[in-house]
Amino acid sequence: MKRTRFMILKKYAGQAIVALIIAGAACQPANAAPITTVFDAGWTQIASEDYVGASGYVNPGYGGQDFDAEYLYYKLSGTTLSIGLQSGFDLIDGSVYYSGKTYYAGDLALSFDNNKSVYEYAFDFGLLTKDYYDRLVDADLAASDGKDAAGLYAVSQWNNSIYFTAATPFAMDGGSLISSGATSAGYDGTLDSYWRIVSFDITSIGDFDGLDAHWTMSCGNDVIDGHAAAPVPEPATMLLFGTGITGLAAWQRRRFRKA
Repeated sequence: MKRTRFMILKKYAGQAIVALIIAGAACQPANAAPITTVFDAGWTQIASEDYVGASGYVNPGYGGQDFDAEYLYYKLSGTTLSIGLQSGFDLIDGSVYYSGKTYYAGDLALSFDNNKSVYEYAFDFGLLTKDYYDRLVDADLAASDGKDAAGLYAVSQWNNSIYFTAATPFAMDGGSLISSGATSAGYDGTLDSYWRIVSFDITSIGDFDGLDAHWTMSCGNDVIDGHAAAPVPEPATMLLFGTGITGLAAWQRRRFRKA
């Protein structure tokens, strides 16, 4: 009888241990991989914040994959700078309906002077943007459909009316368009991740000492920040630059002989 009771206890103790292991595994971060079909070897990853913990914690808030900011990338081709964002948040429509409330994607905050205490620029995705209290950001009020033209803006004021204010800045509240640039977005069903790419000519910003990029949504449940030093021009760009210098030197020699 004692042996039978011992075997039963041993059996259930083993099941309890297995259950604890499974529960512990469920609490571990669930990490999505980079969307390599979009962000291939030509891109440089500058931030990885991908983390979904217990109960959907994404830091500083909750919401699981729908609110997970995952990766930031950049690529420089000649004078065209492209920045890529990957997130579980819908970057195509720019909004997520969750637990009776709609949340909105913020603008991509940018700085190019190696000082991210102030983000002087924003790339507006051209989508409807509202703050946590469901109010249109001021920059969108002038548009009949509540949407600014997509592009790079010099920011005069930020809207930071989001739940987790530590995740600010959120969206441009005022600014002037300096480059229409280009933007595109898509979804990877295998990874359950969205992506958005913005591109613009860096000559429109003047000095380019480095790249700081920041993005969040109207709740601020998750946030991502990335930094890159001023990119080294591609070999083709350097070749053109070198050719120009050589040509200038030859022109100077011819001019000297004629003199």
